[in-house]
Amino acid sequence: MKKLVAFGAVIGALFMTSCEPNGPAVEPATYPGDSLTVSNAARPLVIETTGAWCQYCPNGAEIMTILDGVLGDSVVLIANHVGDWFSTDNAASAKFDDNFPTSGVPNFYVNNTDVGQSPTAAAAAATLAEVAFGLEADVENTGTKFIVFPRVKALETNLDNVYMIQSYLLLNGVQAKDYGNGVDLNQVSSLPKVSTGSGATPTTWAQDAALVNGTPLIKSGTIYTHDEVLYRHATAAVIGWVESDDAATSDTSMVSLGPWGMNLGDLNPLGNAFAAGDVYGTRYTPMQFHIDIPTTLPFNADYSVATIVWELRQDGSGDYDYVNGVVTHVP
Repeated sequence: MKKLVAFGAVIGALFMTSCEPNGPAVEPATYPGDSLTVSNAARPLVIETTGAWCQYCPNGAEIMTILDGVLGDSVVLIANHVGDWFSTDNAASAKFDDNFPTSGVPNFYVNNTDVGQSPTAAAAAATLAEVAFGLEADVENTGTKFIVFPRVKALETNLDNVYMIQSYLLLNGVQAKDYGNGVDLNQVSSLPKVSTGSGATPTTWAQDAALVNGTPLIKSGTIYTHDEVLYRHATAAVIGWVESDDAATSDTSMVSLGPWGMNLGDLNPLGNAFAAGDVYGTRYTPMQFHIDIPTTLPFNADYSVATIVWELRQDGSGDYDYVNGVVTHVP
């Protein structure tokens, strides 16, 4: 009897193997971002409207440094420059300026509220808020472009609201000096804490600044840098995945994107009706955003990518409210 059982097991194993025309089953390809786990964390948006020409804007830079030092990537920090080189031919910057109007600079918004020059308490409180969508993002550097793979989870049921998703390239660590050819990024200042540079001699911090519990995050003599600078948005998206074995999701043709991005409902079989628990940006609902890596910058910079979910306001204005976002640092 034992011999019959053993013989049957061998025959069964041979049969199962012979049913696979090309040998053992091939493991399915790993979808980019499969390792991401989307939580219900709220990451508030903090927008600073600023400019290299603004004599009081070092105050804003100091506040941004404190927020970054205390809250880190639990907030989405964006510096939207107006009236200087960073804003030139910058469609995202122009849209942000219209969507988050200010009467002067520096000025801050936390999420969708104008908080003047006092964003710190509001930003900290907003990290405890409930949000409609959770969000994470994986970014791949191909050498010529950043490919962003967002993953979005509906945390509540929403019917008929329009939600957009977009990724934005941020510049960090840009030294404030004159790079020639009309690119003067020296920071103007009438504040004693900052000494404005001249020509290729950069602007510097003349005093310790950004104190947290008595410890300065910026030391006197440090070169002034422009950080979290909104520089450009993803201009193309692919709603598909080349490795997919499903014809419905294997189309990798490009679609153009504006500054507010793509309608999240385009990934949803139910359109703009979202059920709590649904996840988008998987192998079954793939999406990727493409951002060209700048090749002609006159300065060195580090990069990060802010990926944001927006909600179209229902007042007919065409403006958008911030929902949630995430910052991904890339090499």
